Amino acid sequence: MSSKITSAAVARERAALVDAHRRARRLAAKGDFASAIELLRGRVRCAKRLHQRRQTAALVPALITLGSCCVEAGLAQEGMRHLRRAIDLDPRNTEAYCALARACESCHLPDIAVELFQEAVRADPDCACAHKGLASYYLAQERFEDAARECLRATELDPDYEPSYVELALASERAGDAAQAAAALEQAIRINPDNLQYRLGLARNLMLQGRLRESADCLRRTARAFPDSIEVRCALAEVCADLGCHDETIEHATEIRVLAPTNPAGYELLAVGYYQSGRLADALAAVRRLTRLQPREAHHHLKLGVLLQQQGHVAQAMHEYLRAEMMSAGDDDDTAHACRQAIDNLDDVQVRQVLLRAAEDRVFRVKLLRDPARALRDHGFHLSDEAMDALSRMDLELAHPWADDAGPRVYH
Repeated sequence: MSSKITSAAVARERAALVDAHRRARRLAAKGDFASAIELLRGRVRCAKRLHQRRQTAALVPALITLGSCCVEAGLAQEGMRHLRRAIDLDPRNTEAYCALARACESCHLPDIAVELFQEAVRADPDCACAHKGLASYYLAQERFEDAARECLRATELDPDYEPSYVELALASERAGDAAQAAAALEQAIRINPDNLQYRLGLARNLMLQGRLRESADCLRRTARAFPDSIEVRCALAEVCADLGCHDETIEHATEIRVLAPTNPAGYELLAVGYYQSGRLADALAAVRRLTRLQPREAHHHLKLGVLLQQQGHVAQAMHEYLRAEMMSAGDDDDTAHACRQAIDNLDDVQVRQVLLRAAEDRVFRVKLLRDPARALRDHGFHLSDEAMDALSRMDLELAHPWADDAGPRVYH
Protein backbone atom coordinates (compact mmCIF):
# COMPACT_ATOMS: atom_id res chain seq x y z
CA MET A 1 0.00 0.00 0.00
CA SER A 2 2.85 2.37 0.90
CA SER A 3 4.61 1.78 -2.42
CA LYS A 4 1.40 2.59 -4.31
CA ILE A 5 1.03 5.88 -2.42
CA THR A 6 4.66 6.73 -3.15
CA SER A 7 4.27 5.93 -6.85
CA ALA A 8 1.17 8.09 -7.06
CA ALA A 9 2.99 10.95 -5.32
CA VAL A 10 5.91 10.66 -7.75
CA ALA A 11 3.49 10.70 -10.68
CA ARG A 12 1.77 13.83 -9.33
CA GLU A 13 5.15 15.45 -8.73
CA ARG A 14 6.27 14.65 -12.27
CA ALA A 15 3.04 15.97 -13.77
CA ALA A 16 3.29 19.19 -11.74
CA LEU A 17 6.87 19.68 -12.88
CA VAL A 18 5.98 19.09 -16.53
CA ASP A 19 3.10 21.57 -16.27
CA ALA A 20 5.30 24.17 -14.55
CA HIS A 21 7.98 23.68 -17.18
CA ARG A 22 5.49 24.20 -20.00
CA ARG A 23 4.17 27.41 -18.44
CA ALA A 24 7.70 28.65 -17.72
CA ARG A 25 8.69 28.18 -21.37
CA ARG A 26 5.71 30.26 -22.45
CA LEU A 27 6.71 33.01 -20.02
CA ALA A 28 10.32 32.90 -21.21
CA ALA A 29 9.17 33.17 -24.83
CA LYS A 30 7.45 36.44 -23.87
CA GLY A 31 10.62 37.67 -22.16
CA ASP A 32 9.21 37.34 -18.64
CA PHE A 33 12.21 35.50 -17.23
CA ALA A 34 11.59 36.57 -13.62
CA SER A 35 8.17 34.86 -13.53
CA ALA A 36 9.56 31.77 -15.25
CA ILE A 37 12.37 31.53 -12.68
CA GLU A 38 10.00 31.96 -9.75
CA LEU A 39 7.70 29.26 -11.13
CA LEU A 40 10.44 26.71 -11.72
CA ARG A 41 12.61 27.33 -8.66
CA GLY A 42 10.03 26.06 -6.19
CA ARG A 43 8.95 23.18 -8.41
CA VAL A 44 12.54 21.97 -8.92
CA ARG A 45 13.21 22.09 -5.17
CA CYS A 46 10.09 19.99 -4.58
CA ALA A 47 11.16 17.33 -7.07
CA LYS A 48 13.11 15.33 -4.47
CA ARG A 49 11.24 12.09 -5.07
CA LEU A 50 12.01 12.26 -8.80
CA HIS A 51 15.69 12.62 -8.01
CA GLN A 52 15.65 9.87 -5.41
CA ARG A 53 13.94 7.44 -7.80
CA ARG A 54 16.19 8.55 -10.68
CA GLN A 55 13.16 9.65 -12.72
CA THR A 56 14.98 12.62 -14.20
CA ALA A 57 13.36 12.69 -17.66
CA ALA A 58 11.17 15.60 -16.58
CA LEU A 59 13.65 17.18 -14.16
CA VAL A 60 16.57 17.70 -16.60
CA PRO A 61 14.61 19.78 -19.17
CA ALA A 62 13.21 21.89 -16.33
CA LEU A 63 16.72 22.50 -14.97
CA ILE A 64 17.93 23.51 -18.45
CA THR A 65 15.07 25.99 -18.87
CA LEU A 66 15.59 27.34 -15.34
CA GLY A 67 19.33 27.74 -15.90
CA SER A 68 18.83 29.46 -19.26
CA CYS A 69 16.26 31.86 -17.78
CA CYS A 70 18.62 32.73 -14.93
CA VAL A 71 21.39 33.53 -17.41
CA GLU A 72 19.02 35.72 -19.44
CA ALA A 73 17.94 37.50 -16.27
CA GLY A 74 21.54 38.26 -15.31
CA LEU A 75 21.80 35.51 -12.69
CA ALA A 76 24.64 33.75 -14.46
CA GLN A 77 26.11 31.91 -11.47
CA GLU A 78 22.78 30.45 -10.39
CA GLY A 79 21.99 29.55 -13.99
CA MET A 80 25.29 27.74 -14.44
CA ARG A 81 24.68 25.83 -11.21
CA HIS A 82 21.34 24.53 -12.50
CA LEU A 83 22.86 23.62 -15.86
CA ARG A 84 25.73 21.71 -14.23
CA ARG A 85 23.19 19.79 -12.18
CA ALA A 86 21.35 18.89 -15.40
CA ILE A 87 24.59 17.56 -16.87
CA ASP A 88 25.29 15.55 -13.71
CA LEU A 89 21.86 13.95 -13.99
CA ASP A 90 22.19 13.31 -17.75
CA PRO A 91 25.85 13.38 -18.91
CA ARG A 92 24.86 12.87 -22.57
CA ASN A 93 22.35 15.69 -22.77
CA THR A 94 23.77 17.95 -25.48
CA GLU A 95 21.18 20.65 -24.86
CA ALA A 96 22.53 21.09 -21.33
CA TYR A 97 26.13 21.28 -22.57
CA CYS A 98 25.23 23.90 -25.17
CA ALA A 99 23.17 25.96 -22.71
CA LEU A 100 26.03 25.93 -20.20
CA ALA A 101 28.50 26.83 -22.96
CA ARG A 102 26.38 29.85 -23.94
CA ALA A 103 26.24 30.85 -20.28
CA CYS A 104 30.06 30.71 -20.15
CA GLU A 105 30.22 32.87 -23.28
CA SER A 106 28.01 35.46 -21.59
CA CYS A 107 30.48 35.45 -18.68
CA HIS A 108 33.41 35.93 -21.07
CA LEU A 109 34.75 32.42 -20.57
CA PRO A 110 35.25 31.33 -24.20
CA ASP A 111 37.82 28.61 -23.47
CA ILE A 112 35.45 26.81 -21.09
CA ALA A 113 32.60 27.31 -23.56
CA VAL A 114 34.50 25.66 -26.41
CA GLU A 115 35.33 22.66 -24.20
CA LEU A 116 31.62 22.25 -23.45
CA PHE A 117 30.72 22.47 -27.14
CA GLN A 118 33.37 19.86 -27.90
CA GLU A 119 31.97 17.64 -25.12
CA ALA A 120 28.53 17.99 -26.71
CA VAL A 121 29.94 16.89 -30.08
CA ARG A 122 31.55 13.87 -28.42
CA ALA A 123 28.22 13.01 -26.83
CA ASP A 124 26.38 13.46 -30.12
CA PRO A 125 28.34 14.15 -33.35
CA ASP A 126 25.09 15.31 -34.97
CA CYS A 127 24.43 18.09 -32.46
CA ALA A 128 23.87 21.12 -34.70
CA CYS A 129 23.89 23.53 -31.75
CA ALA A 130 27.39 22.44 -30.72
CA HIS A 131 28.77 22.79 -34.25
CA LYS A 132 27.27 26.29 -34.45
CA GLY A 133 28.92 27.22 -31.17
CA LEU A 134 32.30 25.88 -32.30
CA ALA A 135 31.98 27.76 -35.59
CA SER A 136 31.37 31.05 -33.79
CA TYR A 137 34.31 30.41 -31.46
CA TYR A 138 36.73 29.61 -34.29
CA LEU A 139 35.53 32.62 -36.25
CA ALA A 140 36.22 34.89 -33.27
CA GLN A 141 39.68 33.31 -32.94
CA GLU A 142 40.29 33.90 -36.68
CA ARG A 143 40.71 30.18 -37.29
CA PHE A 144 38.81 30.53 -40.54
CA GLU A 145 39.35 27.06 -41.99
CA ASP A 146 38.13 25.42 -38.76
CA ALA A 147 35.19 27.83 -38.64
CA ALA A 148 34.23 27.03 -42.23
CA ARG A 149 34.37 23.29 -41.48
CA GLU A 150 32.09 23.62 -38.44
CA CYS A 151 29.70 25.96 -40.29
CA LEU A 152 29.47 23.52 -43.16
CA ARG A 153 28.63 20.68 -40.74
CA ALA A 154 26.04 22.90 -39.01
CA THR A 155 24.33 23.66 -42.32
CA GLU A 156 24.20 19.94 -43.13
CA LEU A 157 22.50 19.23 -39.80
CA ASP A 158 20.21 22.28 -39.87
CA PRO A 159 19.76 23.38 -43.51
CA ASP A 160 17.38 26.23 -42.64
CA TYR A 161 19.44 27.97 -39.96
CA GLU A 162 20.30 31.31 -41.56
CA PRO A 163 23.18 32.50 -39.30
CA SER A 164 25.26 29.40 -40.11
CA TYR A 165 25.29 30.33 -43.80
CA VAL A 166 26.28 33.90 -42.96
CA GLU A 167 29.18 32.70 -40.81
CA LEU A 168 30.12 30.13 -43.46
CA ALA A 169 30.29 32.89 -46.07
CA LEU A 170 32.49 35.05 -43.85
CA ALA A 171 34.80 32.21 -42.80
CA SER A 172 35.13 30.89 -46.36
CA GLU A 173 35.93 34.32 -47.75
CA ARG A 174 38.59 34.89 -45.09
CA ALA A 175 39.98 31.41 -45.75
CA GLY A 176 40.28 32.22 -49.46
CA ASP A 177 37.43 30.03 -50.70
CA ALA A 178 35.34 32.62 -52.56
CA ALA A 179 33.26 30.01 -54.40
CA GLN A 180 32.08 28.42 -51.15
CA ALA A 181 31.36 31.88 -49.73
CA ALA A 182 29.17 32.69 -52.73
CA ALA A 183 27.30 29.37 -52.39
CA ALA A 184 26.68 30.08 -48.69
CA LEU A 185 25.29 33.54 -49.45
CA GLU A 186 22.99 32.06 -52.07
CA GLN A 187 21.58 29.73 -49.41
CA ALA A 188 21.17 32.62 -46.97
CA ILE A 189 19.23 34.51 -49.66
CA ARG A 190 17.08 31.41 -50.22
CA ILE A 191 16.09 31.46 -46.55
CA ASN A 192 15.76 35.23 -46.27
CA PRO A 193 15.24 36.81 -49.70
CA ASP A 194 14.40 40.20 -48.16
CA ASN A 195 17.86 40.74 -46.69
CA LEU A 196 19.57 43.39 -48.80
CA GLN A 197 23.03 42.90 -47.28
CA TYR A 198 23.11 39.23 -48.29
CA ARG A 199 22.43 40.19 -51.92
CA LEU A 200 25.05 42.95 -51.88
CA GLY A 201 27.53 40.57 -50.26
CA LEU A 202 26.95 38.00 -53.00
CA ALA A 203 27.41 40.62 -55.72
CA ARG A 204 30.63 41.84 -54.11
CA ASN A 205 31.89 38.28 -53.78
CA LEU A 206 31.24 37.56 -57.46
CA MET A 207 32.96 40.81 -58.38
CA LEU A 208 36.07 39.83 -56.41
CA GLN A 209 36.14 36.53 -58.29
CA GLY A 210 36.10 38.43 -61.58
CA ARG A 211 32.61 37.16 -62.39
CA LEU A 212 31.40 40.64 -63.33
CA ARG A 213 28.47 39.61 -65.51
CA GLU A 214 27.07 37.35 -62.79
CA SER A 215 27.58 40.16 -60.28
CA ALA A 216 25.69 42.56 -62.57
CA ASP A 217 22.83 40.06 -62.98
CA CYS A 218 22.64 39.65 -59.20
CA LEU A 219 22.52 43.42 -58.71
CA ARG A 220 19.88 43.85 -61.42
CA ARG A 221 17.64 41.37 -59.59
CA THR A 222 18.37 43.21 -56.35
CA ALA A 223 17.54 46.56 -57.93
CA ARG A 224 14.15 45.20 -59.00
CA ALA A 225 13.50 43.96 -55.46
CA PHE A 226 14.81 47.17 -53.83
CA PRO A 227 14.14 49.94 -56.36
CA ASP A 228 14.80 52.76 -53.87
CA SER A 229 18.17 51.50 -52.62
CA ILE A 230 20.95 53.95 -53.47
CA GLU A 231 23.56 51.41 -52.34
CA VAL A 232 22.33 48.89 -54.92
CA ARG A 233 22.23 51.50 -57.69
CA CYS A 234 25.80 52.60 -56.89
CA ALA A 235 27.12 49.05 -56.95
CA LEU A 236 25.27 48.27 -60.19
CA ALA A 237 26.51 51.44 -61.89
CA GLU A 238 30.11 50.61 -60.90
CA VAL A 239 29.88 47.07 -62.28
CA CYS A 240 28.26 48.32 -65.49
CA ALA A 241 31.10 50.82 -65.87
CA ASP A 242 33.64 48.00 -65.45
CA LEU A 243 31.77 45.96 -68.09
CA GLY A 244 31.68 48.90 -70.49
CA CYS A 245 27.87 49.18 -70.40
CA HIS A 246 27.97 52.97 -70.62
CA ASP A 247 24.28 53.58 -71.23
CA GLU A 248 23.28 51.44 -68.27
CA THR A 249 25.89 53.18 -66.11
CA ILE A 250 24.32 56.52 -67.03
CA GLU A 251 20.84 55.15 -66.39
CA HIS A 252 21.59 53.97 -62.86
CA ALA A 253 23.65 57.05 -62.02
CA THR A 254 20.73 59.23 -63.14
CA GLU A 255 18.43 57.17 -60.91
CA ILE A 256 20.75 57.83 -57.95
CA ARG A 257 20.61 61.54 -58.72
CA VAL A 258 16.78 61.38 -58.74
CA LEU A 259 16.62 59.43 -55.46
CA ALA A 260 19.23 61.61 -53.72
CA PRO A 261 19.96 64.89 -55.56
CA THR A 262 22.84 65.78 -53.21
CA ASN A 263 24.53 62.36 -53.22
CA PRO A 264 28.04 62.79 -54.73
CA ALA A 265 28.18 59.15 -55.86
CA GLY A 266 25.45 59.77 -58.43
CA TYR A 267 27.36 62.60 -60.13
CA GLU A 268 30.67 60.76 -59.92
CA LEU A 269 29.25 57.68 -61.63
CA LEU A 270 27.37 59.86 -64.10
CA ALA A 271 30.66 61.52 -65.07
CA VAL A 272 32.26 58.09 -65.55
CA GLY A 273 29.42 56.97 -67.82
CA TYR A 274 29.50 60.14 -69.90
CA TYR A 275 33.29 60.07 -70.17
CA GLN A 276 33.39 56.43 -71.26
CA SER A 277 30.74 57.10 -73.91
CA GLY A 278 32.65 60.12 -75.25
CA ARG A 279 30.23 62.78 -73.99
CA LEU A 280 32.92 65.03 -72.53
CA ALA A 281 30.73 68.12 -72.17
CA ASP A 282 28.19 66.17 -70.09
CA ALA A 283 30.99 64.59 -68.05
CA LEU A 284 32.42 68.06 -67.42
CA ALA A 285 29.03 69.33 -66.21
CA ALA A 286 28.69 66.36 -63.84
CA VAL A 287 32.16 66.93 -62.36
CA ARG A 288 31.48 70.65 -61.95
CA ARG A 289 28.38 69.74 -59.95
CA LEU A 290 30.50 67.31 -57.94
CA THR A 291 33.01 70.03 -57.04
CA ARG A 292 30.15 72.22 -55.82
CA LEU A 293 28.80 69.41 -53.64
CA GLN A 294 32.24 68.58 -52.20
CA PRO A 295 34.43 71.64 -52.78
CA ARG A 296 37.22 70.44 -50.46
CA GLU A 297 37.82 67.10 -52.19
CA ALA A 298 41.08 67.40 -54.13
CA HIS A 299 40.45 64.44 -56.43
CA HIS A 300 37.27 66.07 -57.79
CA HIS A 301 39.24 69.15 -58.84
CA LEU A 302 41.88 66.91 -60.38
CA LYS A 303 39.21 65.20 -62.50
CA LEU A 304 37.81 68.59 -63.48
CA GLY A 305 41.27 69.69 -64.57
CA VAL A 306 41.73 66.60 -66.74
CA LEU A 307 38.40 67.17 -68.51
CA LEU A 308 39.12 70.87 -69.02
CA GLN A 309 42.54 70.08 -70.50
CA GLN A 310 41.03 67.51 -72.85
CA GLN A 311 38.62 70.15 -74.12
CA GLY A 312 41.40 72.67 -74.66
CA HIS A 313 40.75 74.92 -71.64
CA VAL A 314 44.39 74.98 -70.61
CA ALA A 315 44.34 77.93 -68.20
CA GLN A 316 41.27 76.61 -66.36
CA ALA A 317 42.80 73.14 -66.22
CA MET A 318 46.00 74.48 -64.63
CA HIS A 319 43.91 76.45 -62.13
CA GLU A 320 42.15 73.24 -61.06
CA TYR A 321 45.41 71.28 -60.89
CA LEU A 322 47.02 73.91 -58.68
CA ARG A 323 43.94 74.05 -56.49
CA ALA A 324 43.91 70.26 -56.12
CA GLU A 325 47.63 70.26 -55.26
CA MET A 326 47.09 72.90 -52.59
CA MET A 327 44.24 70.85 -51.08
CA SER A 328 46.32 67.69 -51.03
CA ALA A 329 49.46 69.41 -49.71
CA GLY A 330 51.15 67.30 -47.07
CA ASP A 331 49.24 64.17 -48.06
CA ASP A 332 51.49 61.35 -49.19
CA ASP A 333 48.88 59.75 -51.41
CA ASP A 334 48.07 59.09 -55.06
CA THR A 335 46.08 62.31 -55.47
CA ALA A 336 49.01 64.55 -54.48
CA HIS A 337 51.36 62.65 -56.79
CA ALA A 338 48.86 62.80 -59.68
CA CYS A 339 48.39 66.56 -59.20
CA ARG A 340 52.13 67.21 -59.38
CA GLN A 341 52.48 65.01 -62.45
CA ALA A 342 49.56 66.74 -64.19
CA ILE A 343 51.02 70.20 -63.42
CA ASP A 344 54.47 69.24 -64.70
CA ASN A 345 53.08 67.75 -67.91
CA LEU A 346 50.82 70.73 -68.62
CA ASP A 347 53.69 73.13 -67.87
CA ASP A 348 55.84 71.26 -70.35
CA VAL A 349 53.19 71.47 -73.08
CA GLN A 350 52.56 75.17 -72.47
CA VAL A 351 56.23 76.17 -72.38
CA ARG A 352 56.74 74.42 -75.72
CA GLN A 353 53.78 76.35 -77.13
CA VAL A 354 55.02 79.64 -75.66
CA LEU A 355 58.50 79.22 -77.16
CA LEU A 356 57.07 78.20 -80.50
CA ARG A 357 54.81 81.25 -80.56
CA ALA A 358 57.60 83.56 -79.40
CA ALA A 359 59.83 82.28 -82.21
CA GLU A 360 57.13 82.93 -84.82
CA ASP A 361 55.45 86.09 -83.41
CA ARG A 362 57.80 89.02 -82.70
CA VAL A 363 55.01 91.11 -81.11
CA PHE A 364 54.20 88.31 -78.64
CA ARG A 365 57.91 87.91 -77.90
CA VAL A 366 58.24 91.62 -77.07
CA LYS A 367 55.17 91.51 -74.82
CA LEU A 368 56.57 88.42 -73.15
CA LEU A 369 59.81 90.22 -72.40
CA ARG A 370 58.04 93.30 -71.01
CA ASP A 371 55.22 91.67 -68.95
CA PRO A 372 55.33 87.86 -69.03
CA ALA A 373 52.31 87.29 -66.76
CA ARG A 374 50.00 89.54 -68.79
CA ALA A 375 51.26 88.25 -72.14
CA LEU A 376 50.64 84.65 -71.10
CA ARG A 377 47.23 85.42 -69.61
CA ASP A 378 46.12 87.32 -72.74
CA HIS A 379 46.99 84.35 -74.92
CA GLY A 380 45.29 81.75 -72.71
CA PHE A 381 48.34 80.34 -70.92
CA HIS A 382 48.58 79.63 -67.20
CA LEU A 383 51.93 78.37 -65.93
CA SER A 384 52.87 77.24 -62.46
CA ASP A 385 55.26 79.42 -60.45
CA GLU A 386 58.12 77.02 -61.16
CA ALA A 387 57.54 77.14 -64.91
CA MET A 388 57.20 80.93 -64.85
CA ASP A 389 60.52 81.17 -63.04
CA ALA A 390 62.18 78.84 -65.56
CA LEU A 391 60.71 80.78 -68.48
CA SER A 392 61.93 84.10 -67.06
CA ARG A 393 65.51 82.76 -67.04
CA MET A 394 65.41 81.82 -70.72
CA ASP A 395 66.88 84.04 -73.46
CA LEU A 396 63.86 84.29 -75.72
CA GLU A 397 65.94 85.84 -78.51
CA LEU A 398 67.93 82.61 -78.69
CA ALA A 399 65.19 80.18 -77.66
CA HIS A 400 63.66 77.86 -80.20
CA PRO A 401 61.00 75.16 -79.92
CA TRP A 402 61.95 71.81 -78.43
CA ALA A 403 60.63 70.08 -81.50
CA ASP A 404 62.90 67.07 -81.26
CA ASP A 405 63.24 66.93 -77.48
CA ALA A 406 61.29 64.10 -75.88
CA GLY A 407 60.18 63.65 -72.30
CA PRO A 408 58.46 65.97 -69.83
CA ARG A 409 60.29 68.75 -68.02
CA VAL A 410 59.90 69.49 -64.33
CA TYR A 411 60.34 73.10 -63.26
CA HIS A 412 61.73 73.36 -59.76
